[in-house]
Amino acid sequence: MANELLHTLTSGKLPLKKAPHLIGTEAYYAEYVHQQNIDMQVDEVVIPAATSFTWDDASQNLILIVLAGHLFFNDQVAGPDQTLVVPAGQTTALTVDGQEALHALLMVRQAPTMLAAPLLVANDDQPWLPYEEDGHVHLYLKNLLTPDQIGGCVMLLDYPADHITEWHDHSFTHAVFVLDGIFVNESQFDQAELYFGPGNFVCGPKGQIMRHGASPEQDCHCYFLTDQPFSLHYLDQETVAKARH
Repeated sequence: MANELLHTLTSGKLPLKKAPHLIGTEAYYAEYVHQQNIDMQVDEVVIPAATSFTWDDASQNLILIVLAGHLFFNDQVAGPDQTLVVPAGQTTALTVDGQEALHALLMVRQAPTMLAAPLLVANDDQPWLPYEEDGHVHLYLKNLLTPDQIGGCVMLLDYPADHITEWHDHSFTHAVFVLDGIFVNESQFDQAELYFGPGNFVCGPKGQIMRHGASPEQDCHCYFLTDQPFSLHYLDQETVAKARH
C-alpha cells in the first residue's frame, strides 16, 4: 500500500458544503473520512430546522451522533450527547426540530444484523470503564455502539491530562472527533506531536503506527469511531524506529 494513502487525515472546521443527496434531503456536510484505503465514511452534517426525511434502505443503517439540535422519530426524540441508529429494512420518518438545525456526525453502514427498531443511546446512561495497561488506568471509555449492532464501534473516550499512549497500531480504520480539551496525535509520518482542539477530526488508517492522548492542560474527550471490532497492538522500539525511518 502506497505511503501517500496511509497519511493521517486531519481537518479543522471546514466550510460545510451543500449536499442535497446525502440522505435524500438538503444537508450541509464536511466529509472527513473517505479515502481509497479506508473502509468507512464519516460526515459532519448540519440539517436545516424543520426538515423531514425518510430512511428506508434495505441493508444499511443510518447512524447519527447528535452534537446539537433535536431529531424526532417514532414518538421519540434524539438530542445532544445521544446516538441514534435508524435501522435497515424498515421505513422510519424523521423530522428536525422546527427551531434549530441538527448538527451531527453521520455514518451509513452495512447492517451486520437487522435491528427490530431504532436504537437510541444516551452518553449519560453508559458507565465509564477503565482501560488499563500494566496495572495502570490510562484512559476511561464508554461503549456507545458495539460491532454486533453496527459492525464497528462508537466509543466516548476520556484521555487524562498529559497522558500519551505507547506506540501502537490497529487492525482497523478509526477516526477521532474532538469534543473538548486538546487531542495530541503523532503518527509514523510526523516529526513531532500534532495538536487538535474541539471540532477537529483525526483519522488513522489501519496498520498506521501512532500514539495519542491529551495535552497537559486538561483531559480530552472525543468520539472514537471504528469500521471493525476494537483491537490494539503495542510495538517495541525497534519496530517503531524502523517504521519511522
